Amino acid sequence: MGAWGAGVFANDTAADIRSAYREALEDDLPDDEARERVLEQFSYLLARDDSAGEFWIALAAAQSQVGRLDDDARDAALTAIDRGDGLDVWVEAGTTELARRRAALQKLRAQLTGPQPAPKRLRRPWRHVETELTAGDILSYTTPDGRLVLFRVAGIRHSRYGDAPSLEWLNWSGPELPPVAVLSRLSAHMVPASISMPRRPLIYSVTRFRRKDATWRDCGFHLAARLPNWPSYDDLPQNFSAGWRALALTADKHPDPVAAR
Repeated sequence: MGAWGAGVFANDTAADIRSAYREALEDDLPDDEARERVLEQFSYLLARDDSAGEFWIALAAAQSQVGRLDDDARDAALTAIDRGDGLDVWVEAGTTELARRRAALQKLRAQLTGPQPAPKRLRRPWRHVETELTAGDILSYTTPDGRLVLFRVAGIRHSRYGDAPSLEWLNWSGPELPPVAVLSRLSAHMVPASISMPRRPLIYSVTRFRRKDATWRDCGFHLAARLPNWPSYDDLPQNFSAGWRALALTADKHPDPVAAR
């Protein structure tokens, strides 16, 4: 469990539980079905004595935030708080951090036993749906110093957070766009192997999380060509991620993108 603070949700596990619960509500599941989805997703925590209490604390806190606290989750969380579940980790962190964690849990205890807010309806956040780009599309970008940089759409990654084109940064340089026959044979730049990663193609997953985030057209990219019948690989590894503006800035600053890794 990675933690960055003593707060109830200031660790990976609790934050994931809250996210899973809120996503279930965003999907318009009834309260009992939302709870069951989270129970199933994190059943491995419930199977262990040293993590079950932490699960109930996180779930009850997440439910209370949106006015949907159920009696079973509340009682299980209160039992875990009173029993001191999970505090052994904080003992190792020192007396100051232990005191902060205890205080956070006591604050939560008061919240769970006090008046609850009215139920809140959670709506799914906006998600980008890709309707223009498809596998085999060639995007060109001209840097301020006149370099023409080429990217090929390898596929579109789909998730509840939006569609994200996977772009191969093509290993090519020249003042003009090459013919389609050449474009179809170009390969991506290859990122050398490191201690933790094998040698791999330079592929960017380009994301838009908000409606106001810049599009590829906004950032100076152009649809230069379309390769017919190009296979679509929608689940390529996300070697690198960026928004369109960040990708353009990377191209501006690094004539050799591999050397910049």
